[in-house]
Amino acid sequence: MKIFIDATLFIYLNTITSSTRSIYERFYFDLIDNHELYTDALMLDETIFVSKRKYHVPYNVSIKFIEANVLPYVLVLSLGEEEYREAAKLISDYGIKPSDALHVAVMLNNNIELIATEDKEFDKIREVKRLWIR
Repeated sequence: MKIFIDATLFIYLNTITSSTRSIYERFYFDLIDNHELYTDALMLDETIFVSKRKYHVPYNVSIKFIEANVLPYVLVLSLGEEEYREAAKLISDYGIKPSDALHVAVMLNNNIELIATEDKEFDKIREVKRLWIR
């Protein structure tokens, strides 16, 4: 099954060093082992930016994390005018944040219905289903 990965999972894997990290690792390993994984470049940008701003992880550490732990397992999908046009509709229809609308547009344009995220904003969108740690 195709699953789109939100930055929240990448951020937790990149920043958490406590015993709770294993929960996120198990979830990610299960996704890797059992599904086709996708994301977009904006998710990688968000991972780098939030890791630095909120958790004080240097940019180069986050980049190394992405190169070693994301890129080998997750296909990065493109964003273009088609995604922008779909996102504009989603913003109007659901009142969601522009960045979330762009992610959903990427998903819809690539026939992906599931997103791995804790962000409940995605629950507003009837075309996608949210998957997260239980």
